Amino acid sequence: MGSADRLADLLHRLRRTIRARWLLLPLTLLLAYFGYHAVHGKRGLLAWMDLRREVARAERELAALEAEREALARRVEALRPGQTDADLLESELRRLGYLRPEEVIVLVEPEAEVEEAEAR
Repeated sequence: MGSADRLADLLHRLRRTIRARWLLLPLTLLLAYFGYHAVHGKRGLLAWMDLRREVARAERELAALEAEREALARRVEALRPGQTDADLLESELRRLGYLRPEEVIVLVEPEAEVEEAEAR
């Protein structure tokens, strides 16, 4: 058997293999395409994992902001007229620069409360 016969036999087997498995290549390419996009695509696995991390970070930030808001609400409530915490008021005024260390805060009841107390 000469080299030409071997080459012809090889080409014949190759054609027969290609004819038998012609659908395999497009299916493999299609599967690879969808597999790639399932992992790396806009809505793929990696994008989903990034989104989960972003949601977790946002939830932590929200919890911190809610705690800060609650603390501020408690401070505001403590500074309302009629129920003012003298120490808190003094520290706030000092922080804002309205008092010097040698000054004293004197709390005076609002006029309406004074009039009610005198009427009793």
